Amino acid sequence: MTVVCNATPLINFAAINRLDILQAAFRQIVIPQAVYNETTVAGFPGSEFILQAVADRWLQVVSVSTITLNIPSELDNGEREAIALALETEERQILLDEREARQVAQSLGLQASGTLGILLLAKNRKIITQVQPLLDAMINTAQYWVSRSLYEQVLRQTGELID
Repeated sequence: MTVVCNATPLINFAAINRLDILQAAFRQIVIPQAVYNETTVAGFPGSEFILQAVADRWLQVVSVSTITLNIPSELDNGEREAIALALETEERQILLDEREARQVAQSLGLQASGTLGILLLAKNRKIITQVQPLLDAMINTAQYWVSRSLYEQVLRQTGELID
């Protein structure tokens, strides 16, 4: 399965050196040039893992030819290019974390999933055995922000939090 990815999920998994989870879950991931630029800036934690994934060719950088007017300019460049790339390549699945970008993608007929959805998918497919240590590492290392209620909801879904 091929999927288009925005920067945040890539940043979260790269920061904890677990891009292997993305590779196992999706096999082939494409990112637009803006996402590549954003995630490989010097000093960015985990950028070397992203560069290695590109060198290994399971993470591909693809140029976007046009960004249609129905993709709002309020979204950042990576989000806009990722949505445009998904539409251009007819890949229906896109990995995005930001709420506004997900709403735009869904309104254009794309299936949006984010970091938490990827973790749940990986656990369901037995790619990983636990979500909590990875999620905690992303929160601590990548400064990934998750509300307490959503954090608990995800851990309840995986059976890792019992009330």
